[in-house]
Amino acid sequence: MLINTEGIVLRQNKIANNRRLITLFTRSHGKIAAGTSINERAKGRAALAIRPFTFAEYDIYKGRSYFNINNADVKRSYYSIGEDIDRYVVASKLLEYVDKTTEEEQARPRLFDMTLEFMESITNAKGNYMTLLYAFIVKSLAFNGVMPELKQCVSCGKSLAELREEGGGKIRYFSVSGGGILCEDCYKRLDMRDASLIFKPDFDIVEVLDYFTRTPLSGFEKVSLKPSVSSELQRILSEYLKYYLDVDILGDRMSI
Repeated sequence: MLINTEGIVLRQNKIANNRRLITLFTRSHGKIAAGTSINERAKGRAALAIRPFTFAEYDIYKGRSYFNINNADVKRSYYSIGEDIDRYVVASKLLEYVDKTTEEEQARPRLFDMTLEFMESITNAKGNYMTLLYAFIVKSLAFNGVMPELKQCVSCGKSLAELREEGGGKIRYFSVSGGGILCEDCYKRLDMRDASLIFKPDFDIVEVLDYFTRTPLSGFEKVSLKPSVSSELQRILSEYLKYYLDVDILGDRMSI
């Protein structure tokens, strides 16, 4: 069967007989691993189409148990991302995140469009690239069915307004294992052996996550979080991704 689809190159691996295995995130078929004999070192647009950070239209043959890229036409190359090491590291983490949170041959059109939006935005970005990555991750949590509860205590159901009142206007506790915000009373009743998954952010986590959710990625091209907020948010998201999606892409080395 022949397939024509748009796709984004997530990664590339060399295999036998001078061939390459290209992991593509496609609009119509989700993530697929496709072999190709296209020579990356050759001149021409087809060679560019098998490199990471490339958005192209692919002619793909689907056999019983494999895919093969017959031809490709580049629609947009984001290869210039590699000219800035910080931009490259963050964009690479984005591709890794998409790779690890998508299933083979399961179309994810909303996530596909948002990935393209991210590539455009990080190419244009003048702010802190990590802020863009955080925004993408938070938006994607809803797609993956693991968006944290931000409207009430995850344990007793106390409303956000009540939590703000008892916290002097701020939300004091965020529970990774509970999947959202926590009130003072429920925090005190917790088994302290779970304390490593309870965060006490110095910023209003509800406002920050809501802002990430409702603002288009292009709105973060010139936005940078305060270093203290960025560092704390990184730790929270890192634990959240590991707990719910078994994905570890954030760490101390990511403080760019």
